[in-house]
Amino acid sequence: MKRVKIRIENNDDLFYLKNFIEPGDYVKAMTPRSLFLEREGEMKKIGKKMMLIKILVDKVEFQTGIFQLRITGKIVEAPENVQLDSFHTIDAKPGKYMTITKNEWKDYQIHRLKEAEKKTPNIMIVAVDLDQATIALLKNNRIETISEIRNTFSFQHEEKRIPEYYAKVAEEILKFAPQMKNIIIAGPGFAKEHVAKIIREKNQQEYSKVSLGSVSSSTITGINEAVKMGLVEKLAENQVTKESKIVEEFFLHLNKDDGLAVLGENVFNAKEMNAIQTLLISEEKIKDKKIESLAKSLEKQVQIISTLHDLGQQFDRMGGLGAILRYKVKW
Repeated sequence: MKRVKIRIENNDDLFYLKNFIEPGDYVKAMTPRSLFLEREGEMKKIGKKMMLIKILVDKVEFQTGIFQLRITGKIVEAPENVQLDSFHTIDAKPGKYMTITKNEWKDYQIHRLKEAEKKTPNIMIVAVDLDQATIALLKNNRIETISEIRNTFSFQHEEKRIPEYYAKVAEEILKFAPQMKNIIIAGPGFAKEHVAKIIREKNQQEYSKVSLGSVSSSTITGINEAVKMGLVEKLAENQVTKESKIVEEFFLHLNKDDGLAVLGENVFNAKEMNAIQTLLISEEKIKDKKIESLAKSLEKQVQIISTLHDLGQQFDRMGGLGAILRYKVKW
């Protein structure tokens, strides 16, 4: 058994934890547990108390919308007044310490754990046109939309409507700007220049973080396009851009039909021929025993692909298992 003690620092860490805490692991943490007192022959709940409890994990549930990770299992260690083998749920949240014990830590899990330790600079991506703006943060392995603004100002005074809309977008950007290292403002037309000009006039210091780019949409599609086009790559190499480059290369070979990319069962055939350069596995598929065994046999060539960004979702919809080959193979 190998133990790792971790501290959950932010919501991003929960995305990593949800993928490598598995049934059969042990998790130990300070957690509230209900207290009961026998009164008139009945056990009555009298409140809760923080206590150190260790559980054998049975189920891991992650709720994206509220950033909640719930780890449920049977209690194997606890204070004397707690019944062993009863079920308990540990809520993982920022600021919490916990110890995770596994029979075996797989290489991809250790790799993901080390990725979580990296401090990724905050980067904001804004996609904007005359009708709407989408503002997102680029996290280590995902893109998080933080604001959407629609141009709802009155059409009666066109000369006022557009400037007021631009000002609102600029104001929203400046609200988050102090925590950002870089700000990318992109869009299909000239709206990005107008918004950038307002930022420059209001705050020269925050304007120094701004760079402009062109994308075809002001929705989340435009945000994903900015990542795919490499607008972010020039500013910081993080997990989203790294994974996106690998998936793009994989799709490129598939579309060219040049024999250097395979999907699904053909991946296992390519492995037998020692032809795999990079093995791509969706994080949703890695817990499949057959795929996990494949990953273990090719540990240094494995790239786990998150489903929390656009290209990762596309890859997962195609089956979530693929490989880029070193050379063409004949089936």
